[in-house]
Amino acid sequence: MTSADIRPLPEELLLLCADPARGRFLNPSSHLNQVIAGAVLAELLLTGAITVEKQRITGYQPFGATDEVAAGVLARLESKGKSRFRPWLFEAVRWIPERPGYRFHLDRLVAQGYYTVEEKRFLGLPVRRHLPTRPDLARQTAARVAATLLARDGGAGRPTAERDRQLAGLIDVAGLERRLYPGRDGAPIRRAAGRLARELPVPQAVRKAVERMSGN
Repeated sequence: MTSADIRPLPEELLLLCADPARGRFLNPSSHLNQVIAGAVLAELLLTGAITVEKQRITGYQPFGATDEVAAGVLARLESKGKSRFRPWLFEAVRWIPERPGYRFHLDRLVAQGYYTVEEKRFLGLPVRRHLPTRPDLARQTAARVAATLLARDGGAGRPTAERDRQLAGLIDVAGLERRLYPGRDGAPIRRAAGRLARELPVPQAVRKAVERMSGN
């Protein structure tokens, strides 16, 4: 995997969710949009566009967005002005609707050739299948994350270490960990991903947002 193959976190998650055989997305949590919304926030955190303390957004850079979805989050923060109110991360997860939300990132992957779209009709209704053109990229991404989690030094010195940690926590929240890291060999990676999901603020916020939506 080259640096050119490293996508923004929302897109890496969508590639990991792909089911090449069926042209659909596998997301056992059934809350794909909330997980992708968390990835948007994690990407903003990684790039320094927002700062986070515990579960609150404590600062932001108004011009730190790289796409319209991230820009929408920063605009919401800007609209709050210089008040002392510091929004909860789980509330920010709910700011990102399905459209543009994950649909924006999916359309961008299609436009850049990572997916092709196949349209059919079933019982008179249109059905769209998204077929990954590079299923190897998802495997390489999963392997990159695993290498960071299994490193004795926690991946220190790896240029993608913090990105991999954020992605691992979101993989666990999405319920993808057993599919990506099955069996006994995958157990240490699953445990490490679970710890990160409990420790990192963004995965925690996604889980809380999902629980509130589910009424738990």
